[in-house]
Amino acid sequence: MLTIQTVQSPRDRQEFVGLARALYPPESPWVRPLDSVVLGYLDPQRNPLYRDGAGRAFVVKRGTRAVGRILTHVWQRHHRLHAERVGYFGLFECADDPEAALRLFEAAADFAQCHSSEVLRGPFNMTATQEMGVVTKGFDEVPALDMVYTPAWYHGLLEKAGLRSCFRMQTWRNDDITALVPDTLQEARQRQLITLGVRTRPINSWSRRADLEHVRELVNAAFLGNWNFVPITREEWELQTGPLVPILDPALILLAEVQGVPIGVTFAVPDFNHVLRRLRGSLLHPAAVSLLRGASLKAAVVILFAVRKQYQGLGISRFLNAELVRALGRRGYRSLAITWIGTDNAASRAQAHALNMRAIHDLTMYERLL
Repeated sequence: MLTIQTVQSPRDRQEFVGLARALYPPESPWVRPLDSVVLGYLDPQRNPLYRDGAGRAFVVKRGTRAVGRILTHVWQRHHRLHAERVGYFGLFECADDPEAALRLFEAAADFAQCHSSEVLRGPFNMTATQEMGVVTKGFDEVPALDMVYTPAWYHGLLEKAGLRSCFRMQTWRNDDITALVPDTLQEARQRQLITLGVRTRPINSWSRRADLEHVRELVNAAFLGNWNFVPITREEWELQTGPLVPILDPALILLAEVQGVPIGVTFAVPDFNHVLRRLRGSLLHPAAVSLLRGASLKAAVVILFAVRKQYQGLGISRFLNAELVRALGRRGYRSLAITWIGTDNAASRAQAHALNMRAIHDLTMYERLL
């Protein structure tokens, strides 16, 4: 017998967080996120996204056993900026149980409709600048940090619940970045950027907060107008980047500047997923020591790259990527991944190909009219 429950109490939240563990066998490539990160998304006091909207989490049970979960969230800033009334869903996890999944989506749809939404779209955890989509191909490939990984049956559950594909993406990886020669990434126009006064630099360890604020401003300037993107406030940025701050390698976050003004960024971080697999969701686990001390990592992952719109098309991204490859070599990294690129984003796909990357996962977003 199925029952749907609203997540309200601290005990409910712990049940919501712990549910995913039962769905993924030990041999799965899935990497459990830190419990504190998921709990932070659920907490209206800690999550600034709720201050301009509303959210509610649900757990579905078959008998006494929790078999699925979902978080639905209505963001008024999206409604105003994009002139479409969308309710998001995210943090979706469910057993291969179409009836249970349908109950979750019905609960999410009812909540979104009660908050003036006309479309249910997702998965977003919780926005378009965070993890999004379900895996539809590449289930044997191990995800890098900040990549989505879901079981093979998820896209079937969504389609049986009446959701249809609305956006497709791919993740990318080069398993041997050391074979790349940085100078080959730069054509004549990239080399000319130096004569025009474009310079690159890593973020400053002593002024990390200020430089990360430059990154936020660049992301907002570069992505405004993109599908589902809403400018990120400082508080939202701190929520999203907070878990990454202890593991940042400043040498891998590169700013392109003209006369000291940032115009582009490539934001890469060490891929700590092999460490996170051993933490069991908690930084109190003994393996966290190697995380905090900077385990001897050989892999990195690009979280984002962005260029101000007036400088796009000039080769800034290739200029930054060449410097990133040099930095990776100096720091001893051997592989590089990209979290996701839209399948219709020809410019970014060209960047991945220039880095000799291969697509490792196909991802799909879904939506349903309400």
